Amino acid sequence: MLNNLRLRTKLSLVVITSTLMASLLLFLVVTVLEYHDSRHRVEERAQGLARVLAQNVRAPLSFEDPAAAHRVLEGLGAVPEVRWAALLDANAAVFASFAHKGQAVPSAFEIGRRTAATEASRGSLVHTLELVRVDGAVVGQLVLCTDASPAFSATLARAVLVLVGAAVIGLLASAVAVKVQDGMVQPISGLADVMHDVSRTHSYATRVRTQRSDEVGALYDGFNLLLGELEARDTVLQRQQARLFTLAHIDAVTGLSNRHHFRLMLDEALIRLSGHPFAVLCLDLDRFKTVNDALGHDVGDMLLTLVGQRLMAVSREGDMVARLGGDEFAMILLDVADRHEVQRIADRVLATLCASVDIEGLTVPMGVSVGIALAPRDGDQPEQLLKNADLALYGAKAGGRGRACFYDAGMSAGVVRRLQLERALRSAITLDQLSVVYQPQVDLASRAVTGFEALVRWNHPELGEVRPDEFIAVAEDAGLINEIGAWVLEQACLVASTWPEHLSVAVNLSAVQVMTQDLPLLVGRVLAATGLPAVRLEVEITESVLLNETEATLAQLHGLNRLGVRIALDDFGTGYSSMAYLRRFPFDKLKIDRCFVKALTTESDARVIVHAIIDMATGLHMKTLAEGVEREAEMAALLEEGCAEVQGYLVSRPLRVEAVAPFLRDWAASQGAAAETRQAVAVLG
Repeated sequence: MLNNLRLRTKLSLVVITSTLMASLLLFLVVTVLEYHDSRHRVEERAQGLARVLAQNVRAPLSFEDPAAAHRVLEGLGAVPEVRWAALLDANAAVFASFAHKGQAVPSAFEIGRRTAATEASRGSLVHTLELVRVDGAVVGQLVLCTDASPAFSATLARAVLVLVGAAVIGLLASAVAVKVQDGMVQPISGLADVMHDVSRTHSYATRVRTQRSDEVGALYDGFNLLLGELEARDTVLQRQQARLFTLAHIDAVTGLSNRHHFRLMLDEALIRLSGHPFAVLCLDLDRFKTVNDALGHDVGDMLLTLVGQRLMAVSREGDMVARLGGDEFAMILLDVADRHEVQRIADRVLATLCASVDIEGLTVPMGVSVGIALAPRDGDQPEQLLKNADLALYGAKAGGRGRACFYDAGMSAGVVRRLQLERALRSAITLDQLSVVYQPQVDLASRAVTGFEALVRWNHPELGEVRPDEFIAVAEDAGLINEIGAWVLEQACLVASTWPEHLSVAVNLSAVQVMTQDLPLLVGRVLAATGLPAVRLEVEITESVLLNETEATLAQLHGLNRLGVRIALDDFGTGYSSMAYLRRFPFDKLKIDRCFVKALTTESDARVIVHAIIDMATGLHMKTLAEGVEREAEMAALLEEGCAEVQGYLVSRPLRVEAVAPFLRDWAASQGAAAETRQAVAVLG
């Protein structure tokens, strides 16, 4: 019935009961007053005894020696009025105790309850509490229970009849009070315990149960409702936190760690650097912009994802792989034994990433350059390590790409030079710093000039003459080669349109142009704008274009062929040539590399190779042109082997546009004189 009463009703019952008890106690005060003095004496003695004992148990309590403390308390056996004594430690647990025969020491909870009630209790038992202190700090409590009945037994006998009646009433009132108190306190106390557990564990799935329908029941229901809302919000918060972590630490395209997370892991690796050397690898995909421009960003993203998967496959357990942005990746190789172990891992990276891949039916070229910095040798700060790994990456690119390069202190100057070239090259066309020169090409049999090869030159006011092999590579990496290549093509065709009709012009095309530009459209537009007939234009490509052979590449070359433009395969024999390339696309001309020409008169195997190239080209109905001819003996050997054309310093160095016409006049005159001399010699002979 009490469980279904309102809390207010219960409190009213408590007030009524308390009033009745107070009236009874007031009646008893008169009776008890005469016992006050005797009880006071007992309390003073007990307090003094407790104070002495507290001093004596300090040492056993400090050294956690219950046996010693027990021996101290056993001395109370000589004090008949002492019923029991208990020594509690700092956690309110019973450390040592003593009780006279027939007496029992209560539990720690009961001791605490009795001690708390001492002030209100005036019974025969006196509970004395004394704090045990060591250096001012409380380390325990001594509770002494003393029986005061021997001191005032005579007084108690006279009032026994009164006390018996009052005791019955008090007992009944206490029972009611306890019952009511338990009914109110226990549910609230249990709820407080649950709240404490939820606060500590953050387990919002917890629920409390009760059969009550009063205010306490409503409190339980409200608490469960609050927990439900907290659980729902916690679930949403955890999802948001997971998403925020992903956004802050994970690259959206590849699923790898991003730059921010990589820096955190790098900081962590540096913290444990002592005795744990590691390596930082910076990786950059070679000509990734070309793939993006030619095949689209979707294919580019697929390629980036594939790169991430392959890097994870070659990494060791505990290593970290991250995408820093764009086509830049990085790795942290933890606990590397030495430089050779890092090199082996870098070689595995190169082997898995320097090969073409198929993505949705497209053959996509892939390559990577790797820069390596070792900690602590190359730095013990994150910025320093990343900078040095970047410098090593630039060194790898400058060394030909597709390779791994360790950081070296001498790299800084080369990187600064490369950055200077890239910045200056971006404005080279608009500032008229680029120019085109023309190197003559001569028919070996007739010694007549058949055309010129257009070569780009760069003269910077501060950097001076920059070598083509240096700035062309920079232009390809910086995405400037298409603009420069289109400009050279237009300039060359415009100049060639003013030459005699039997002269042609040869223009080099970068592999990047072949893969990213619509060459038939570009060449057709330039020919139309300059008025140069297509038959007078020859485009030169290197074997690296065919290395990444795709249907798109072949379509580009066939499109040029349909325009009537001739196509030459440059530097033949030095790269990745195969007969399959020549069979799949019939080139108009093969250009024999200068390395064979230089060895032509000194090494027999070089002459065999040249002879084989010329025979093969003749069988495939292709012309041959030898580059880098500098001596008459080389020209004579080439004529003997059946080479069709030559170019090189023996004929002429590359000429500025205004020097082409004078050269043609002088060459024609010199060849005419030479022909007359040969004829005269023949007549005299």
